[in-house]
Amino acid sequence: MSSIEWTEEALPTLGRVFLRNVLGHMRGRPESFVRLGETGQGVQPNYQVTFPNGVTRTLRGSSHEAFEQADAFNEDRISRPFSLAQI
Repeated sequence: MSSIEWTEEALPTLGRVFLRNVLGHMRGRPESFVRLGETGQGVQPNYQVTFPNGVTRTLRGSSHEAFEQADAFNEDRISRPFSLAQI
């Protein structure tokens, strides 16, 4: 298990550009939420966005492109959900 623990207070450490990309993938939907990966260094974590219809999209933190190797990340290695407003 990683020592990274994402909290709302820690989100700004990801930087405005990274968070802007995450927001873009949330498509402006207040009902969408994002969960951040807790492996690696926590600099550009992979993340998954879950939309109101239940569809989950996994993305690479380094490029913000689709992470095609997984439909969803391991529940033990991702953060709690964060809302659009929290991001």
